[in-house]
Amino acid sequence: MQKNLLWAPLIGSILVALNACSSPQKAFLTVQLCLVDQQGVDQFLNTMRTVAQTENLKFIDGSAKTGADLKTMGADKLLKSDPAHAINVAIEGEKGMGVTAGNLGLPPYQVALGFTAGSDMAKARRLSDRLVHALAQQWHVATVPQGKGAFPLEGCKGDAERK
Repeated sequence: MQKNLLWAPLIGSILVALNACSSPQKAFLTVQLCLVDQQGVDQFLNTMRTVAQTENLKFIDGSAKTGADLKTMGADKLLKSDPAHAINVAIEGEKGMGVTAGNLGLPPYQVALGFTAGSDMAKARRLSDRLVHALAQQWHVATVPQGKGAFPLEGCKGDAERK
């Protein structure tokens, strides 16, 4: 757990940096949730895709590449979870607006989402409201206090940790 906690404070910064590569932005909202199992991961990815389509935004799933990159770098030995369980997805709009979601530094079925405004705060708020509402239909969505990183959620062990 200690090694995992070393990565945890970085998750919010990593999420935002992944989302806004050309001009790093601070997230105006960071939330996290517990997906519980692989079925939850699949539902989460479908929700992200659906909201991206509804908002006419681009959905990007870099999970497989992230998992492979972590294994290649040997980071899989530092992480609590198998790199095959890596989650790294985004919904991108124009000029840095969007959301990036990932589980780096968190247990396998816990995900943090960082929302950035880009140049259109109204559109970014609409996206965050719509996506958080959609996620809250399936899971408890916890807001991460501003300036803090996501940490493992109490009571969320996921099926990989129960075995």
